[in-house]
Amino acid sequence: MKEQNKAIAGLFRDQHGALHRAQALHVGVTRGQIDSKVANGEWERLHRNVYRLAASPRSFEQRLLGACLAAGPGAVASHESAAWLWGLLGNQPPTTPAVTVGRPAHPRISGVTVHRVSDLDPLRSIYRRNIPCTDPLRMVVDLAGVASTGQTTAVVDRALASGLLSGSSLAAELERRSSQGRPGSRALREILSDRGIIGGPEPSVLEAETLRLFARWQIEVREREVHVGPDGRYRIDFALRPPVAVEVDGYAYHWSPESKSYDEARRNQLRLQGIFLLVYTWRDIRIEAARVIDEVTAALRSYAA
Repeated sequence: MKEQNKAIAGLFRDQHGALHRAQALHVGVTRGQIDSKVANGEWERLHRNVYRLAASPRSFEQRLLGACLAAGPGAVASHESAAWLWGLLGNQPPTTPAVTVGRPAHPRISGVTVHRVSDLDPLRSIYRRNIPCTDPLRMVVDLAGVASTGQTTAVVDRALASGLLSGSSLAAELERRSSQGRPGSRALREILSDRGIIGGPEPSVLEAETLRLFARWQIEVREREVHVGPDGRYRIDFALRPPVAVEVDGYAYHWSPESKSYDEARRNQLRLQGIFLLVYTWRDIRIEAARVIDEVTAALRSYAA
């Protein structure tokens, strides 16, 4: 009995105060003992065959793990719930736990959103806070199928900024999932395209487009690919009338935490040397060209002799 109690206490401790009936039976608790614990209020039912320790604190983790246990073997937290577990939704958890199960399973669980798929790969399931969940790549595609564009975009940006995901890995996952016609693929493709993660031009192509834009508006480019800064180790794409300079970035090339940190340090050094640096993305050049021209013209006018 002592070892049995120790095992049950360990399960509740490791599983946010929740366990499945089969787990209790496995460590030697009898059906009668389970019924007695429920009857005397020591355990409370979360779902069919899933219980919570009445003395444990109620939490979203408990609800989410309870949902996974109720959904059956292989079920994982997914969609908004997985995004929250990965720290991409802030501190506020979703209202409703979401889990994904593989077909042909078809559990009906009160208060839980259940997604059924045919391609749930157990090798890609990862534990976060002792809760099985989808990996970050799958999570993003799944989320795009149910969440708003704004919420998905925020999750993508946070995942990239934190280094959890890279632009190349997102693009590769999108291609894999698109071939399967997965919900969310189209929405995510639009978000990644808008961010320049996919479909964006190579740096040389972006520079050529920028040069054509300046020529169209008769903005003189005095030098290209100018090396400045300590030991000439910093490069500026376009030097206009001093001290105005322009740099164009491809999102996919400048979004890792390391790249962003380097870029900011580099630009600070340029500004300290008196260079008025304007920075634009491929989206600025292609879609908001009028604003780019207005800003560049205003900068040149403010520094006119």
